[in-house]
Amino acid sequence: QLKTAPLPVVRVAFIGLGMRGPGAVNRMTHIPGVEIVALCDMEQENTQKVNKMLEERGFPKALEFYGDENAWREVTALPNVDLVYIATDWKTHALMGVQAMKDGKHVAI
Repeated sequence: QLKTAPLPVVRVAFIGLGMRGPGAVNRMTHIPGVEIVALCDMEQENTQKVNKMLEERGFPKALEFYGDENAWREVTALPNVDLVYIATDWKTHALMGVQAMKDGKHVAI
């Protein structure tokens, strides 16, 4: 029976923008009250493509994290993130999800 006050704006960070991640970002752009604040992937090209899509939809550009296999740790530590959406290879889901929760974030995998 946990009850908490609703968040007027949910600030979301995405980790993994290869196959499923871009579609997840796209779906979130249709939900009122969502701000996409960070994008993370091993490939800079993937973060750039998704940021371009955000701008085309009228959203502000999100912070980009890429190039290092541990860049995601910077994302989960961001103070302005409420929800971390993980769309990486299944082998990293638990590690990233647990760390995000330790960093005080809600997690979707």
